[in-house]
Amino acid sequence: MILTFIYMEGFRFQELTHLRVVTILMTFIMVVSVLTSIAIIRRILMATSVLKVAAKVIGEVQALVVFPIIPFGILAVFYMLWISVFLNLFSSGQVVQNDCHSNCCSYSLMEKRVICDHCCGYSIHYTPHIGVAILFHLFGCYWVTQFLIACSSTVIAGSVASYYWGRGEASPEIPFISVFSSMKRLIRYSLGSLALGSLTVSFVESIRFLLESIRRKLKVSSHAPDNWFGKAAYQSSQFFLMCIEWTIKSINRNAYIMIAITGKSFFGASSIATNLIKNNILRIGRVNVIGDVILFLGKLCVSLSSAVFAFLMLDTHKYKSAHNKISSPFFPVMVCWALGYIVATLFFGVIEMSIDTIILSFCQDSEEHGTAQYAPPLLIETLSDQNEMQRFAQGSH
Repeated sequence: MILTFIYMEGFRFQELTHLRVVTILMTFIMVVSVLTSIAIIRRILMATSVLKVAAKVIGEVQALVVFPIIPFGILAVFYMLWISVFLNLFSSGQVVQNDCHSNCCSYSLMEKRVICDHCCGYSIHYTPHIGVAILFHLFGCYWVTQFLIACSSTVIAGSVASYYWGRGEASPEIPFISVFSSMKRLIRYSLGSLALGSLTVSFVESIRFLLESIRRKLKVSSHAPDNWFGKAAYQSSQFFLMCIEWTIKSINRNAYIMIAITGKSFFGASSIATNLIKNNILRIGRVNVIGDVILFLGKLCVSLSSAVFAFLMLDTHKYKSAHNKISSPFFPVMVCWALGYIVATLFFGVIEMSIDTIILSFCQDSEEHGTAQYAPPLLIETLSDQNEMQRFAQGSH
């Protein structure tokens, strides 16, 4: 009885420790969020107009709310098929008995007796063709993932761009027509461009993976560079590849938007997007930075709400009884927080893509007509006002 009492007290102490850690973490996150909001309150007010327009677009084109479920479901089916093919390839090697240089004994399940000959184990040997097939299969998984993400982004951008360039004319009777039209244009005209963009990202990511594998092998085999020059060269190469990867992903994202707007090829859309960003860097940065902060706070609120709801549910009498009692709610609460953040990221990505599409559409509209003719009045009032730094930059040219 005494040992049981000590054991239960230990569990209670551990549970209180977990709750204190979670409380401190949530308090810290809340304080940082509040201070960040106060520090950027003026810029938040400047960016709310774009968020209002994006919310209006999503409210009119209601299919955008549930559209992320489609690519997510396609990815889930693809991963199941991919895993089955990968297991088939992985098991296609030839089982070869290892060379035995010492006497050993082991129990044979087939012969049901102890055998002291040739018991050094087995290994799988792959032919070069199977090895290449496995590498191509791994590369194809990442490529298809990036391709489906690109298709999803382009469909969302096409739906929002149709609403923008149509001056907000959406059919209330058929709220899915914009999404279906965007999917039709994607399948008919833009699949090759998206495949090329996703291939570029996959290729750069593969190079990073190979370099990381080489680094790990050198570290294990004690051949890692000990001098400062070797370490600096390695860290610089990693940072350089990360910068290239981030730049390519950013260019691809904006290129997908311009593909949806203009219907041009991947390189043509990338050139247009780069020029638009270069000519409107302050206008775009003023909204994007604040928009990213607001969306991050939104994801944080959704995930923390899920965690709080899970904790309150586990704190009821049902989960404190002897039959259903859990030792600590820490792990279930963290799982709910992670799932809430993933779901929030999935759906907030629609808003993020809508904001980027609206901004680039506004910039394209301004480049073509001098002043934006298709933008809503609220958007014109916010984005047409250029600050002194931008006027100075234009005057210097």
